[in-house]
Amino acid sequence: LSLPAPEWLSGSIALGEGILYPVYRFAIIAAGLGVAALLWFTVEKTRAGMLVRAGASDAPMVSALGVDIRKLFMGVVAFGTMLAGFAGAMAAPILSVEPGMGDGVLILAFVVIVIGGVGSIRGAFFGALLVGLVDTLGRSYSVDLMRLFMGPAAARGVAGGLSSMLIYMLMAGTLYVRPDGLWPARR
Repeated sequence: LSLPAPEWLSGSIALGEGILYPVYRFAIIAAGLGVAALLWFTVEKTRAGMLVRAGASDAPMVSALGVDIRKLFMGVVAFGTMLAGFAGAMAAPILSVEPGMGDGVLILAFVVIVIGGVGSIRGAFFGALLVGLVDTLGRSYSVDLMRLFMGPAAARGVAGGLSSMLIYMLMAGTLYVRPDGLWPARR
């Protein structure tokens, strides 16, 4: 299914001479930052967040203290499902809505979590920025970089494969140098 963007978010904003950026994409960025801030606040500053963190670290102890850990984790899964639905609704005007539309994102999310650090919200945020930058810059400049070492036709062929491998090479390098991630969770 294809859905139109809301009328009040149509149009573009000029970022510079000849550079137009859609208003809807700014709305997606704002929604993402809002969700990130909400998650950080919930996990770090509320009792529910404290219970989720404690339950993830030592579920039997939290259960022994009287918390129904199954209901708590069911709530976490339900909240995550709600966020996935929200993300699908936000992406619907840009991508077509179909079953499995998030499959490609799952692999990127895994890479982001490994690079950022498992269990770290700050790591997920900065890991996502780093993966996005490496992927975008790699796709944009890999052909030009390869032309320094080989002919134009070979450079295009090699650059396509190299640019799609860059984030995985970054993940492998991160695992080699810092197995806990670049911004691991505090212990």
